[in-house]
Amino acid sequence: MSLPDRPPVDTAAIVASIKTTAEKTWKESVDTQRGNPADAGFISWNTRLSDPLPMTWPLVEPTFAFYAYARGMNPMRLRDGEFVGPTWARITWSAKSQKPELTRLDTRLASHGVQGVRPLMKEEMETLKVKPLEVLLGPRTKAADQQLKAYYCLQRSVGNIPAEAVTAHAAFFKWLDCKP
Repeated sequence: MSLPDRPPVDTAAIVASIKTTAEKTWKESVDTQRGNPADAGFISWNTRLSDPLPMTWPLVEPTFAFYAYARGMNPMRLRDGEFVGPTWARITWSAKSQKPELTRLDTRLASHGVQGVRPLMKEEMETLKVKPLEVLLGPRTKAADQQLKAYYCLQRSVGNIPAEAVTAHAAFFKWLDCKP
């Protein structure tokens, strides 16, 4: 299957359908441990979604995985970071089927540690304007490859790509060659 000459018009709709699928399943099947925020052990959990990661690299057929993961807050215990929870689902989307398929991974919410936060530099803010699905589906050019590398390496450095995703998409991350 050859890649399109330009990104499909509906990349925003694709990402929206992935988010809707993740949020619906999150609400239906993940116990977010409701409780009293004043309790020392309370964590207010929410779900986040990784950017698309190609199932093969180099990209042969446009099939991507998005990872849903949990992050939590408790301002009484932690103010300059967030609790890292499990990667609870993988959602795949392919150009062939055009519909998201969710696989539950781990729906037991527990903190796996803490991730700090830092302010982003101006260049990093510019890098975050990239729409990775559009770039991945677009033509392979040196400029597009540089955008992908900068974008995904930044996302990885700030903790927005779960470790499980890095392992599952090893060829892509080897190509990215992110420097610490």
